[in-house]
Amino acid sequence: MRRISSFRARPTVSRGRSRLPATGGFLLAACVALAACGVAGQQGHPELDRRILERIAQEGDSIQVAVALLDLRDDRRLMINADRSFHAASTMKVPVMLELYRRAEAEGFSVEDPVRVRNTFRSIADGSEFTLGSDRDTELVESLGGELPWRRIAHGMIVVSSNLGTNILLDELGAESVQNTMEAIGAAEMRVLRGVQDIPAFERGMSNTTTARAYARVLEVIARCEITSLEACRDMMAILEDQRFTTDIPAGLPEGVRFGNKTGSITRIRHDGAIIVPEGREPWILVILTEGYADGSVASTLMREVSAMVHEVLSREP
Repeated sequence: MRRISSFRARPTVSRGRSRLPATGGFLLAACVALAACGVAGQQGHPELDRRILERIAQEGDSIQVAVALLDLRDDRRLMINADRSFHAASTMKVPVMLELYRRAEAEGFSVEDPVRVRNTFRSIADGSEFTLGSDRDTELVESLGGELPWRRIAHGMIVVSSNLGTNILLDELGAESVQNTMEAIGAAEMRVLRGVQDIPAFERGMSNTTTARAYARVLEVIARCEITSLEACRDMMAILEDQRFTTDIPAGLPEGVRFGNKTGSITRIRHDGAIIVPEGREPWILVILTEGYADGSVASTLMREVSAMVHEVLSREP
């Protein structure tokens, strides 16, 4: 199992790395300062703030919704309920991917190197062994006992939300290492404690959690190429763009708009986070977390409509 010392935060200068699909490095000091914003950041998005709040209010008191919007063109931010903690569901798989690429560059191995495929893991609660049942990544299941490249496993973890792939990668990388990186980039509220289907840990309340602000920060680090090379960021974006679950935030975008996203859902939880890259404009990041919907399709409708509002307002700005 690979191990390195804890990641240390880098200076706030991108050192030649760039936002996707950008053309150069830039200072991040203003961005860091904005991390403590409330409802809106620099200059703000007053029209969007009003419209999104009105739309959320239609859902009733039993539904919890959090929104984080970051415009990479000018660092304007809109934060609604963005510091409320939610069960992370499968959104925690994006930090695992980020940590893989960071570690590959830090340790000098390739994401195309092979990893042993197995289905035996240990609970963080009591050390007991557990295995997973069926998995969406059929090729991964068929490769049990053999090997597949790191990148191939990460691809399945993101695009079909493979739980088996997540546990293999997290077992190799270490949840503590992932969490250290989350803290170093200013996303400590994205708490990655364990893999998937660790029932003893779940029963003890040991679950992965996130806030909308923290998830947006993780996506921002990829979009701005803050802790890995531009090549690594482009590869992570390519994986996010290959996402198969696109009925939430992406469904509110006009056809042809480029995006990469990762959803997460369990009972009464439905989340999505996306890097949206319209032609001829800097990207924006949109994260929507929801809790309380008995019917996930209703949550999808909300996310789709909020996404459409954001696109309508940002795309018409000069």
